[in-house]
Amino acid sequence: MRILTIQPVRRYMAVVTAVTLIFLMAACGTTVHMTGTWKDASAAPGGYHEIMVAGLSSNVNARQTVENQLAAALGKYGVTAGKSLDVFPPSFDPKNDNDREAMAKKVEAAGYKAILTVSLVNKEAESRYVPGTVSYAPYPVYGWYGNFWRYYGYMYSSVYSPGYYTTDKTYFLESNLYDLDKEGKLVWSGQSETVNPNSLESFATAYGKVVADALKNGGLLR
Repeated sequence: MRILTIQPVRRYMAVVTAVTLIFLMAACGTTVHMTGTWKDASAAPGGYHEIMVAGLSSNVNARQTVENQLAAALGKYGVTAGKSLDVFPPSFDPKNDNDREAMAKKVEAAGYKAILTVSLVNKEAESRYVPGTVSYAPYPVYGWYGNFWRYYGYMYSSVYSPGYYTTDKTYFLESNLYDLDKEGKLVWSGQSETVNPNSLESFATAYGKVVADALKNGGLLR
């Protein structure tokens, strides 16, 4: 009786291990690495409290997701953070003088003292080969193990994992903070690197936290 129960237990443990690994990989989320920051000496000594976040992208969904998460991250530091999508109409043309003047008045009327922009400055793709793997587990001779065809059918997929090509995607983003009381002067800039983001939502969440932390550590928030 004991011998007959070993095979199901091992199968169950293999399934549990695989599922656990999947959940652990999903929990890792997206990692955003800040590669560099710059701060102007003329930035407001006490930092900024009213900041509008502006995602510079024609993709409305991506822009909205990034603005939402970045505003939420700034809000955790007590900052009054707004989103450009709530102020700028879809028809806004930044190259049009009349549009720019109208939007400048709306931003000023809303009480914002600074604008934090987010833009994708570069994207790189690199293919690499992931070699196959072979594992070996010395199971006792039970039923399927003692017959080639049953053994082959049972073990093949779990023993050999073929190699394959995959493409790593690296995104380089830049965030700039502009002081509206200084005619929109650049007072802070930060660059980041993200490799293979799991999703837009996970990226935006991670990016928002990293940028908000960098601004806080740089004395740009109050």
